[in-house]
Amino acid sequence: MSSIRSISILFTFALIALASLGASPRSQDEMTPEEPAAEVDVHAEWRERLVDDGRTVILENVEGNTCLECHATIGDEWRHSTHATAWQDENYQKELKSIRRKKGCWGCHAPVDLLGIAGGGTPATRPEFRHLGVTCTTCHMGKDGAILGPKGQPNDAHESLEHHLFDAEASSELCMTCHDTTIGPVIGVAKDFAQTDLQEYGESCVGCHMPAIRRPWANDPTTGDATPMRPGRSHRMQTPRDPEFLRSAFDFAIELEAEKGVLVISNTTGHRVPGLVERELRFQVELLDADDKVKGSAEHTIDHRTFLPVEEDLRLEIEGKRGAKIRVRAWHKAPGMRSEVRFLDRVLEP
Repeated sequence: MSSIRSISILFTFALIALASLGASPRSQDEMTPEEPAAEVDVHAEWRERLVDDGRTVILENVEGNTCLECHATIGDEWRHSTHATAWQDENYQKELKSIRRKKGCWGCHAPVDLLGIAGGGTPATRPEFRHLGVTCTTCHMGKDGAILGPKGQPNDAHESLEHHLFDAEASSELCMTCHDTTIGPVIGVAKDFAQTDLQEYGESCVGCHMPAIRRPWANDPTTGDATPMRPGRSHRMQTPRDPEFLRSAFDFAIELEAEKGVLVISNTTGHRVPGLVERELRFQVELLDADDKVKGSAEHTIDHRTFLPVEEDLRLEIEGKRGAKIRVRAWHKAPGMRSEVRFLDRVLEP
């Protein structure tokens, strides 16, 4: 689908630690290294958008995660992510009760360090601090104890080295370690991504689920003073609990004919939609004339059985004469949600 290759939708670390909700920051060459840290909560607006989908919003108990002593800002992002709450998540714990081989889930909800098995292998379960879910060391701890990332950063706390798995071309490999697994209600959507050529066009899990951001990368554990601002990727992990993020999963086009109108819905993610059993996305469309009078309507729901495949389109026909535009509204429903949440309301004209 052309829209996928022409738009760099923000899509990560599906494991990392994991559309595009904001413009990319200035390139690193344009950054001023000495630019002071801002005294603002860069995630405040994002948190306000989140809907109650039955999942834990923040990990309160961070005992055992010593990384947060020097990485408070990034740690706050992580605490609000579905990675941090992967073990504490109420839906996960409820689903776990009905699964016979529970240990098959543990390896992705409280995994050991993954860098050693990225690209092939089954994640093992961390023997302690399971409440931390997918934690910092899960993705960043090397075999020899060094902390690995997109860039090495000399410091007195630990060895910090650059690693190729954090390059843009390889940034989905870590994610796929867990997210290519289909078990219980979870669908291994990373397999869809692996079967496309999207990575050749610069698409990745990180690019969508870890938005580009500028913030301090560390702080002095004694004084609390933050390092200068620099570009990076947010560890808050974008998910459909954010309506704005969910809207970015689709592109729309319309076709108007004498006796009907057609709404074309394109999947702009790197995988099937939806990617969870019992998640439903209901679309309601109306054919309007030039005076906004309804000339016809149609409705369609996609779920894990009638999903929209990656790089494919859905055509919804609305019978009616003298159509001049089409209004599309959509609602999201998932396990744990008390009611549907509208995430889209748009009028499309030729």
